[in-house]
Amino acid sequence: MDALGIEWSLLLAQIVNFLLLIVLLRMFLYKPVLNMLNARKERIAQSMKDAERVSAAAREAEQEKAKVLEQARREAQEIRAQATRDAEKIAQDVRGRAEQEATEIRMKAQADAAKQVELALADANKQIADLAIMATEKLLGRELANKAEQQRFVAEFLAESGSKGK
Repeated sequence: MDALGIEWSLLLAQIVNFLLLIVLLRMFLYKPVLNMLNARKERIAQSMKDAERVSAAAREAEQEKAKVLEQARREAQEIRAQATRDAEKIAQDVRGRAEQEATEIRMKAQADAAKQVELALADANKQIADLAIMATEKLLGRELANKAEQQRFVAEFLAESGSKGK
């Protein structure tokens, strides 16, 4: 090998240096770089898992939000429908009470009118009786002895006339 210009001692020193360099590089450079790359790979994997978990949680929260909104819409519709039914019921009650009061007022007015007519007729009958007695007294030129009897007679006559006229 001397012909090729290779010295064994130098070759052996270079092989030892090369092996020493490989060991040192492996110990101080290759392993820390690999460890750093592995840690980074784990962090990236963990970040991906976290991102998937957050994404799933976001989807779940969105679904829950949609459910809550739908439930709130249904409850609002039920409340609105119940309020409408209550308002209609109250309106019917008010209308019924108003009609009942109107009927009562009408009946009372009719009763009052009938009473007024009755009182007016009674007063007219009394006045007619008094006028008839006065006319009789003027015709006869004297006062009648039993005025109470005459008033009763005229009242009976007017009552009979009134019942026949009806």
